[in-house]
Amino acid sequence: MSDTRFTLPAIDAPASTETGVMLLGLDPERLLACLAVVTLADDPGQVAMLVDHVRHGGAHLTMPDLITAGAHHWRTIRPDLAAADPNPVVSAAVRQTWDRAHTAIAAELTTVGPARLVYLTVCWLRRADIDPVAALSGGEP
Repeated sequence: MSDTRFTLPAIDAPASTETGVMLLGLDPERLLACLAVVTLADDPGQVAMLVDHVRHGGAHLTMPDLITAGAHHWRTIRPDLAAADPNPVVSAAVRQTWDRAHTAIAAELTTVGPARLVYLTVCWLRRADIDPVAALSGGEP
C-alpha cells in the first residue's frame, strides 16, 4: 500500500521546485503571458509581478499581447521540450514530477536562464491546458 502521508519539502530542495509547484496553479493564459515576459526578467517572481501589473492595466502592454507572444514562443519551443522529456511520467507526487521534468529540460536546454527554465517546465507539465490556448491565440511560430 502506498504512503499517503503529507510531507514537507526537503530543506535542501532547490527553490525552483517550490516556485514551480506554486506556478502550476496559474491559469494557462497567465502562464503564456509569463513565458512572453521571462526574457525581460530572469526571476520567476519578477515575471509574475510584471504580468500582474500588465493584467491590471499598469503598463502599455496588454494581456492579449503577452498571451499571443507567449503562445508564439510556446509553439516554437514545444518540440524541443518534447525531445527533452519524451516520456513524461505523471505522478501524484507533484514535487517528484516537477523534479524529473525540470531536470530533463535543464539538461537539454542548457542556454536558458533559471526563470525561463521554470516557466518552460510549468508550461510543459501543464501542456494539456497550454496547447489549446496557444492554438487559439493565432499567429505562426
